[in-house]
Amino acid sequence: MRNAILISILSAVLVAGAAAVYAGAPFNGVYKSSDGDFIEGRETSEWHGGGFLTAGNSLTAFSGEAYPASGTQWTWKCPQVVTVNLEADLVFNGFGSRIYSLQYTGGTFTLGGGALPWANGQSYTGSFTTFTEIRTLIFANHVMVGSDSDFSFTGTIHGYPQSCLFGIANGAWLESVPFDFYDPQDITPIGGCDPLTPGEKVHLADIRDITLTIGGCTVATEESTWGKVKSLYRD
Repeated sequence: MRNAILISILSAVLVAGAAAVYAGAPFNGVYKSSDGDFIEGRETSEWHGGGFLTAGNSLTAFSGEAYPASGTQWTWKCPQVVTVNLEADLVFNGFGSRIYSLQYTGGTFTLGGGALPWANGQSYTGSFTTFTEIRTLIFANHVMVGSDSDFSFTGTIHGYPQSCLFGIANGAWLESVPFDFYDPQDITPIGGCDPLTPGEKVHLADIRDITLTIGGCTVATEESTWGKVKSLYRD
């Protein structure tokens, strides 16, 4: 009888502990800046790799127009470019477009709390698992006059393994400038990117048409042997 009571107490403690760990998970749903669920923002990409399309560059983005004053609804912190591939060259006689794919690695994100629709009493942090950009450059007389980006990304939310982030967004290039041209308040990296030095370039862009989906994490579709499956359940 005493053992049965002890087991019951331990079970209750474990259940209460599990509930405490997972309390306040973000609400699942599809959230769009175009619907007014949250505001759009700005991007600053740092040219550590030496150019506009170079491995080693890192990206920071945040809600609003200047961090930290308005970067409270969401941020993307420091995914870094690892590969750049030219997918299509449609420039003829100095006019046309070139399309590139950029793969990033690392980086973290934040989702704010308060009245934001995903918030369940708190804000959240997470890590990107994938981050991809398709960048289209427009040329006139051999000079780049515009650049648009399509971003897609996935991530896991810290402390809530049942919650994942899936997102898409558009970016519109504004200008490329030396780091010391602007007030550092506006373009200082958020949370751990390599520090910039005076004269090192960044480019600035708008981030628009953002869709964020929060939902259950999916299991990889990679085929697995029976031995691998059994190994998951070994002590």
